[in-house]
Amino acid sequence: MKKILLLVVIGSLLSVYVQAQDYSDPQNMDVDYNRDADYPGGVNKFIVDLWNTMEFTQEAIDARADGEIMVSFDVEPDSTVSGISIIAGMDYGINEEFTKVLSKMKFKPALAEGNPVKMNMMLNIPIRVGPKSKLKVDDNHSTD
Repeated sequence: MKKILLLVVIGSLLSVYVQAQDYSDPQNMDVDYNRDADYPGGVNKFIVDLWNTMEFTQEAIDARADGEIMVSFDVEPDSTVSGISIIAGMDYGINEEFTKVLSKMKFKPALAEGNPVKMNMMLNIPIRVGPKSKLKVDDNHSTD
């Protein structure tokens, strides 16, 4: 009797789950990409370009900040970046500098049926700040 009751409960739960999926909604469709969004030259080139562009506070350089930033962002059909969201970040103003630099970078957009489309990307980016890192210049002070 217990086995039959268990089968009835499992069957009921499964039918509710299957009915809850509304595949007629066009927003609930998987996109079949011909090509995923990518940085020209690949991920390693992306990291090098990012590192060469970022500027760090003296505090970050002195602390030799070392870690990773987990970021989610969208690559738009026109190659621009939008919707940047830092999921796990770093201190010393690094998140803000990272976001500023990433927002200016251009990617190859994803293609679906040969047409450029928006695609979300999630990446873990290593950040290594050392004595030779580029120092952020304070715009408020001039060196006279």
